[in-house]
Amino acid sequence: MSSRSPAPPETPAEAAYKLDRAVLRAIHTCQPVLFDGKQHHLRAMGAQVLGGGVSSVIYLMGDATPRQPGEITFLEHAE
Repeated sequence: MSSRSPAPPETPAEAAYKLDRAVLRAIHTCQPVLFDGKQHHLRAMGAQVLGGGVSSVIYLMGDATPRQPGEITFLEHAE
């Protein structure tokens, strides 16, 4: 019987990539998110290269203020 070694820890770049994918999925499927305890829909996402990484910003429907993806919470929904 062989044992599997544990997966290596997720890097910050991998975590950011997963979050950006979740944001894009929420935009394309109109999935509601929580921001400041209220339900919103995402309007757009922008990204720019900063140094060796990518910085993303999101925009909520009806709000022109850029937000960080980490400021929202994804609501659980049935597929």
